Amino acid sequence: MCGFLHIFQKSQPVPQDRFEKCLDLIKHRGPDYTGVAYQRVALKADGAECYMASGHQRLSILDLDKRSAQPFQRDSYSLLFNGEVYNFRDLRARSPINEYHYDTTGDTEVLFRGLQKEGSAFFKKLNGMWALTFFDETNARLMVSRDRYGKKPLFYYIDDECMCFSSTIRAIQEYTGISLSLRNEEMDSYLRHGKMFPTSGEDSHFIGIKQVLPGQVIDVDLESWSVVSADDYDPVIRENLRKTSDQKELAHLVKEAVVARLTSDRQVGLLLSGGIDSTLVLSAMCSVGMQDQVRCFIGETGKSPDARYAEQCVEKLGIEATTIKLRYDDATFDRFLNMCRHHEKAFSLSGNAMAMSEMYQHIREQDVPVVLDGTGGDEFFGGYWDRSFRPAVREALKSGDVKWLWQSATAGKQDAGRMVDALRDIALRNRMWSFDPKKSRRFRSPSYRLLGLDRYDVASCDPLESAGSDFTAAALRDIAPGGRLGEWIWHNDRNAMMSGIENRSPLLDHRLRSFIGTGYANKIHKGWNKYELRSVFSELIELPTQWRRQKQGFRWNGKNFIRQNQGRILDLISQSECLRSRYDVDAYVDRARGDEKFLCKAVTARLLCIAGLEETLGITPQG
Repeated sequence: MCGFLHIFQKSQPVPQDRFEKCLDLIKHRGPDYTGVAYQRVALKADGAECYMASGHQRLSILDLDKRSAQPFQRDSYSLLFNGEVYNFRDLRARSPINEYHYDTTGDTEVLFRGLQKEGSAFFKKLNGMWALTFFDETNARLMVSRDRYGKKPLFYYIDDECMCFSSTIRAIQEYTGISLSLRNEEMDSYLRHGKMFPTSGEDSHFIGIKQVLPGQVIDVDLESWSVVSADDYDPVIRENLRKTSDQKELAHLVKEAVVARLTSDRQVGLLLSGGIDSTLVLSAMCSVGMQDQVRCFIGETGKSPDARYAEQCVEKLGIEATTIKLRYDDATFDRFLNMCRHHEKAFSLSGNAMAMSEMYQHIREQDVPVVLDGTGGDEFFGGYWDRSFRPAVREALKSGDVKWLWQSATAGKQDAGRMVDALRDIALRNRMWSFDPKKSRRFRSPSYRLLGLDRYDVASCDPLESAGSDFTAAALRDIAPGGRLGEWIWHNDRNAMMSGIENRSPLLDHRLRSFIGTGYANKIHKGWNKYELRSVFSELIELPTQWRRQKQGFRWNGKNFIRQNQGRILDLISQSECLRSRYDVDAYVDRARGDEKFLCKAVTARLLCIAGLEETLGITPQG
């Protein structure tokens, strides 16, 4: 896991001091080694040339020797790569790239040779996560790509003189000197709905900054100084999804996915949250006898049963775990500002968001640079009640599946209430077809009126809050660019990389994706969500979490945080030019200073996050 910066200048050499200063901004992503290369690039026109600088910050995980350092250059090709290819040994042994003599023992050279030999077709063979640039000097072409789910970030900026490709937006901003302006519609939507998911298109939430989309390959021609094509190498195709579930096959694939992500030349950790997904990873690990290769970490806030469930699992298996007590102390406000700096996007001030950055910091202090988690289980197997249940009910109603509807409504008191809520929501949406902010009471609340936010009619970025779809279609929309999976991945990557930790997610193995298509009845059964995934424990090692109803998540008293830091929060909001240019900030702040109940409204935390981005990144109002 690393970070890189790749710059092309049309008419003058890349200033080395400026380039290396910008590369230092990515140091947290790769604290072990810095690699830099500068070169002239000959173009086809007589005497024409441009200039290139390649910089890489390395977090050494595979083949710790400097021979695997980057930029990785052989012949007339150069690779900058952030991520891991888990099946690299298998790929190395296969034709047509087994003919090469390999100087290293890691995945970087295997990836390099595969791209050199097969081009973008090689991506379909990869099991892993990546963001990369692959430069072909002979043809003055650059291939840019990102993994299927966007586990690794990659942004770019192009003008008439300069091209920048970077793991962070901040490095591009620093090198080019451009003003970062948050799009007004993104800011409006976040303040209203509390969400700012990664965008579904190539334009990011900042004007002028583009992103390589998950599963995309971009071809850049330096001769014409342009992006000449942008294609999906592995689109999610509904016809390739499974129609029926196979418990034994699923268990086999989960084990293979876990074993693949234990490939490391350094210590590996596992985040045990006390939920189904992370403990299933533990169960799979123990079923193949590899538990001694991993250190388990449990987060404890003292306010939820999650830690107790995680402890029960390790006790049953007879292994040790390290419990990290999360106190949300006086340094939490400074941690929040640091998160703004690294996230480069507005986020929710929830327990999971605030706790995970602290968890990763403690883990890194114990020299564990690789951590596994359970990301993907909820998205692939119907784990979010608020995102999965309504589409399931909608499809069951449409198909006349009375048996499933009855079982789902009568499994327990909570299930009856959930069914009533789902039916009410479906009826509302059928009448209105799409969500209309003007008809929502909360958008006529005093806080929105006082800010003047009620003037702007902006829909939520959440793809599941628009017109309804069936269960599988909703799941596919949620894992596609612009969905909830991309938001969670963004959080995981930024929180982990703040402390120089590589985050791996076995349940995001692309081979498990086909199970999305097995249907709502396999995912939600008699009041159990993720039923299909829960059943896999029986094929591995059964643990106390298998039939646990619902994980609580890290507890966080956001209102206390706001009360304790009232002065700093309101001052930061009041000073924000981005907020002031669009909303009546003074009226809001004046009311909040004298009314604690008003102060603790949800919109205060959202205003704070925008102000935090402005404070740490220097963002400016949209012109």
